[in-house]
Amino acid sequence: MIAEIGGITKTVKPSKNEVEFTVHVPSSYDYRFISDVREEIIKIIKSAFFAFHKKNLPIFHVTSKDLRDYTTTEKDMKKSISRFPLMNMRAKSEDIFNEDDDLKSQSDVKIDDSGVLASDQSGANDLKA
Repeated sequence: MIAEIGGITKTVKPSKNEVEFTVHVPSSYDYRFISDVREEIIKIIKSAFFAFHKKNLPIFHVTSKDLRDYTTTEKDMKKSISRFPLMNMRAKSEDIFNEDDDLKSQSDVKIDDSGVLASDQSGANDLKA
């Protein structure tokens, strides 16, 4: 599933809704969630996305009361309608990894079998120097 994610949209102030987010899956329909631990969930998804793709997951901010207008439904897909937000809505402040850095230094990020992020702590890279 991480490989198929195209971005995440979340409601932000002045919207009173601070618990909703949509996971965009361009090859399918989107998944809309409400959670009190939204920020923690998004942080984990962003980290897993980076571990897989070696780039930041696009995060979009909207101030609307909900994400109905930004969530592509199964019915929308059948009609070839996409509700993916415009790129000018992307919040670069949400990026957690500096893509300009040497990606080799960040390539030790791995996801173990249980889906937990883990780093290579063996020190093998230090011995090469």
